[in-house]
Amino acid sequence: MLASAFLAVLVAVLLLFGQRVPADFLLAAAALAIFIAGHRFAGRRGLFLAGLVVLAGVRVLWSINAALADRLPVARMGTDIVITGSICEFPRRQAGSLRFVVENRRPDAARGGPERILVTWYDKAPEIWPGEVWQLQVRVRPPRGSANPGSFDYEQWLFSERIGATGWIRESSENRRLTSERPACGASQARAALARRMAAPLAGREAAPYVLGLSVGAYQALAEEEWEMLRRTGTVHLVSISGFHIALVAGPFALMGLLLGRGLLALGFSCRPRLWAGWTAVCAAAAYGLLAGFSVPLLRSVVMLLTAAILLSMRRAVGAPTIFAAVLLAVLLVEPFSPLMPGFWLSFAGVAILVLVAADDPLPLPAAGLPGASSFGALVLARAAHACRSLLQIQVAMTICLAPLMLMFFGQLPLAGAIANLAAVPAFSLVLVPLTLLAAACAAISPEVSVPLLLLAADCFDVWRSFLGWCAQLPHAVWYLPAPKVPALLLALPGVVWFLWPRPWPGRGLAPLLLLGMLAGAAPAVKTGGLRILVLDVGQGLSVLVQTAGHALLYDAGPLFRNGDAGQRVVVPVLQSLGVRRLDRMVISHADADHRGGALSVIERYPQVQLAGAPPKGGASSVPCRAGQAWDWDGVHFRFLHPAPDSGFLSDNNSSCVLLIEASGVRVLLPGDIEAEAERELASRLIARPIELLLAPHHGSRTSSSPEFVAATSARQVVFATGFGNRWRFPVADVVSRWREAGACLFNTAEEGALQFEISSAGELTLSRRHRAEAPGIWLARPSVAEPCS
Repeated sequence: MLASAFLAVLVAVLLLFGQRVPADFLLAAAALAIFIAGHRFAGRRGLFLAGLVVLAGVRVLWSINAALADRLPVARMGTDIVITGSICEFPRRQAGSLRFVVENRRPDAARGGPERILVTWYDKAPEIWPGEVWQLQVRVRPPRGSANPGSFDYEQWLFSERIGATGWIRESSENRRLTSERPACGASQARAALARRMAAPLAGREAAPYVLGLSVGAYQALAEEEWEMLRRTGTVHLVSISGFHIALVAGPFALMGLLLGRGLLALGFSCRPRLWAGWTAVCAAAAYGLLAGFSVPLLRSVVMLLTAAILLSMRRAVGAPTIFAAVLLAVLLVEPFSPLMPGFWLSFAGVAILVLVAADDPLPLPAAGLPGASSFGALVLARAAHACRSLLQIQVAMTICLAPLMLMFFGQLPLAGAIANLAAVPAFSLVLVPLTLLAAACAAISPEVSVPLLLLAADCFDVWRSFLGWCAQLPHAVWYLPAPKVPALLLALPGVVWFLWPRPWPGRGLAPLLLLGMLAGAAPAVKTGGLRILVLDVGQGLSVLVQTAGHALLYDAGPLFRNGDAGQRVVVPVLQSLGVRRLDRMVISHADADHRGGALSVIERYPQVQLAGAPPKGGASSVPCRAGQAWDWDGVHFRFLHPAPDSGFLSDNNSSCVLLIEASGVRVLLPGDIEAEAERELASRLIARPIELLLAPHHGSRTSSSPEFVAATSARQVVFATGFGNRWRFPVADVVSRWREAGACLFNTAEEGALQFEISSAGELTLSRRHRAEAPGIWLARPSVAEPCS
């Protein structure tokens, strides 16, 4: 019954996280129903189990309300505060910046700042280590990110980490290390000291972040190129300290505890060897957790092991489903936001797959009647063959059965992972982990003794990385697929269970057929003569996806960031999630970084794309856009209106490519960053027909959307592509008032997130997506206006 009860509470928790507003009354109603059902159908035992389930629900709801209450109010956006806080995690150093979380000692979201603040120190950042206390002047902002279908949900990540504000360090005399203060996380000082000892002999080695990360959890120095290699080979799970590493550490100690218990039993002591094995493993896992920093995945794994040990200590038979459900319930009580993290689902699914594969393939026994030496040799050969076969079976099962989760969370299947993991997992388990942890133990006792071991570990990691690099470069190493629909995921679940269920379950070879529905996750096709326009939320910049029945065009590629670009972080993931396999043309309106910054990332993913407008910085050449250039796709007409060959504009903004799209009588205008001067020239060439959908020129700046342009376009729907809290305060109030007085319906990506418009073949323009208003997630900031055009 515990398994069924926990399944119910897990579904309830997911529904609670999916609410658009906190729904306390839903939990109260669910709690009452669970209590009544438990008492009615299972008596006292059922009432006790119902109480545990309700307790988990109350814990989740309390955590949600606490996290929402600890967020910085929007009214305090851009204010400077002075905070005193502890650094408990290793900072992440990137080109020109240092990023870390500050544990605020005097949390007060309304006045003194939230409890946890993610801050960035630009340019001349000092060395900062865990276990230090700092006083800092921070310019803060609410925890906001871009909101798009299929891209990384930054707001969800901030919420799951209980980060109530972000910000950057201001130059000030207030910024200083407080050496006399004790940190809130004392163990971090020991971790930092050990990391410094280990880092010295590894200076300049590319494998140094792997050695430090595996031992003390300091993966922050790992380059983005290394993470990309790990993603392409499906081996991220090997370096992200979690249950896999806990198992590698706890396993040998469990064996030691088992042998010790059996020895005590042979000497006449009363003990249970299995119990010794379980609690020895728990102690080893806890010690490793302290060393590696007790990140959420690591804490979850230790709680899992502790719960299993407690159940093992009970003098009664406990089935595997009960153990599994109890561990899940314990994890939910300790870390209520675990279901928001991909690692929660991947780790528990991985354990379930291992258990079912092991149950289906028992360890072979030696043949009866063989003499001693021959019997031993046969047993060794049989078990070696069994180990190889089991490794292959596990890899096949993991690849097939984790595919739905991989697609749901990451939008890709690392096909090279089937090859990479066959060699990488044994090497990691048998060589890299023991060697690295032995080197860390020696460094804690005698740094001089540890140097040869550290260098040997780095050499082994170099060989391991070379193999993964080769796997990552294999043809079709990664299969990009659109995000699967809910019905496809629901159909895939019985397919996974059917495939894994032990013999003699019939027809298991047919089970993967139920997973084929995940291949049909693309957005519905556009009909001939119709048009779909998606204005992406890329922050302070612009990117628009235009789709006809058989073609796709990208207008601008978003901004360039200090460490990355919008093409890599937003545009490409969105296109992949929507099933855009081929990008026919990319128009870069002009050379400003907020419009072409992500172009190279888009070209890398779609190398066949034709380029028009401004050339990407440092990339391929493109065909300049000129007024009069036109083409037709699937019954939709595209035409550049600007710049004219004789325009002679000097500024980049006024030289923007202005694209007019006409579909079934509906006109859409994408004007880039043109300002009043170019607007006047363009207005004279516009046919006296209204523009049904218009992207506001230059993000709604004071120098654009002139009265003449507003009158000439007579736009019915206007979209401002701006970043939340941008320093220019776009769109300015005068421009907003001007468009509103002209009768236009106004949208802002900073408020709405991504916006999708559909033009039917009958000539009807509809707004089909307001991402912030419609996407599930209690963490998402919602638009201030429920119906912008009401």
